[in-house]
Amino acid sequence: MLFALLLTGCTMTQPAINRAQALTRVEELIHDTTRALTPRPRLEALPSFNAPTGCLDDDEHRVVISRAYWLRDVPATENMAVSRQIRAHWESRGHRITASGGPGLNAETRTDGFLLALVWSEGDALYLGVSSPCITPS
Repeated sequence: MLFALLLTGCTMTQPAINRAQALTRVEELIHDTTRALTPRPRLEALPSFNAPTGCLDDDEHRVVISRAYWLRDVPATENMAVSRQIRAHWESRGHRITASGGPGLNAETRTDGFLLALVWSEGDALYLGVSSPCITPS
């Protein structure tokens, strides 16, 4: 899963934020994205993304805050259309697309270094995930 690789990356030049601020921003990015979709999906949380994850190559014991949601009630035949809508939305928000393949997409917010991913999974299901830059847990 490509999104799992994004969870532990750190961006060194981002402003310091706390855990609550990171979680608020993660949820804001997810809901902003899904509001732009037609048909609007029903979000189903992936609980495996609820715990903070340690940053790679980090001596300061910082963590990444992440959330991911299945995009339910979207027919598999609409996956590419959803991907195109998400790409257009992310680009309109100024996010930088960092990878794409099939319906899958990866992006980074230019202002604060949050990572966004649309992931295509088994059974033609899509999920949307967002992770923060590395933060100091407090």
